Amino acid sequence: MVQVYQSILQKLSPNVKLFLAGHAIQGLGLSIYSLLFNLYLKELGFGESSIGGLISTTSLGISLMAIPAALIIDRFHVKHLVITGMFLSSVFYMIQIMNVEESSLFTFGLLASMCQALFNISVSPFYLRNSTPTVRVHLFTLNSSLSMIAHLIGYLIGGYLPDLVSFYVPNANRIEVFRISIMMALGVVFLSNLVFMRIKRVPIPRMKKRLFEGLKEKEWSVLSKLILPKLCFAFGGGLVVPFMNLYLKEKFTLSTEMIGISYALLQLFIFLGIFVTPSLMKKTTPLKFIMTTAFFSIPFMVTMGLTANVGLVLSCFFMRGMLMNMSGPITSMFEMEHVREKECVFASAIILFFYHLVYTFSTRLGGLLIEKYDFGPTFYLAGLCYGAAIILYYRFFKGEDKEKKLTLQETGEELAA
Repeated sequence: MVQVYQSILQKLSPNVKLFLAGHAIQGLGLSIYSLLFNLYLKELGFGESSIGGLISTTSLGISLMAIPAALIIDRFHVKHLVITGMFLSSVFYMIQIMNVEESSLFTFGLLASMCQALFNISVSPFYLRNSTPTVRVHLFTLNSSLSMIAHLIGYLIGGYLPDLVSFYVPNANRIEVFRISIMMALGVVFLSNLVFMRIKRVPIPRMKKRLFEGLKEKEWSVLSKLILPKLCFAFGGGLVVPFMNLYLKEKFTLSTEMIGISYALLQLFIFLGIFVTPSLMKKTTPLKFIMTTAFFSIPFMVTMGLTANVGLVLSCFFMRGMLMNMSGPITSMFEMEHVREKECVFASAIILFFYHLVYTFSTRLGGLLIEKYDFGPTFYLAGLCYGAAIILYYRFFKGEDKEKKLTLQETGEELAA
């Protein structure tokens, strides 16, 4: 498997390699930010419902910007959109951290995530257009694997960064220590622009059609089938995933360092899962793979809400994360292959829009449920949502799955620039 990945990497175009590198650097910085931001809000004295509302701004911003970004992305070079989005998001995140009022934290977090959407919306279409079907699984999983490694390193750094800052700035209080740590993480995100700037500009055909022309001709029936199961995953994930660091800190009194190590180990599990995905895919179809990984993640999800044993909780945390994330690249590929190539950007945007809209709502709901009923009910409800997603995938795509068997093979073809 290592040799196959090495072979694929050697055949990638320079633009794709730069995009992979920039994405990994960005992930390194954002992983530190995501690990520390909830804990920073807790230090400021916010409750779980307020924290849920504030961390939901990321999903809300991406949702609000997804469709506008899709409508303009074909009119501009991806390099310009990515650099603009990452530059502005870094600036707005930095301004956000300098404030302590809930309204300011919400406003600047929303602006930052809206700018970040310019990057998020371009990832899957960019790789789809720069790959052939025979290597697509490896390219998507390679991107996810590099992202997981970056997050693993980021979580390890993030766990120890506050203590490191406290050592070098002994007069800083706990809030200032977290603020400095997060600012350093955002500096890494800002530096990813240096990599994206090296992407060579490719001429774009002039767009003569009107901005909203052709919306009625979109494959809405196909899109709805792709979106509805994702909404179930979004609702379930939003109830639980954003609060896992608070869960480990409040229920099991784990230190920031141990939480960072736990999240780093989670990334290691996810990396291993994604790494072996192409080999597993040789024996099944994308639909069966997505359904199977989701099905086996449900017992681990429910167990986290039932047990008070920290070792068992962490084991379930790792396994659930691995199973759900190892299907991520396959889900992205599955979605892009079900729409016409010229509509892949719009499809990616509309799926992002609804996914993050539901994720925003469920994160706010999760914070309220945790504050009122503790963490347990959110895990059970999330498990039900995952089960509903599996049923929907089966009902919508079982017919075509009988005829489709994905065959992976090594290729010597050069990827398009």
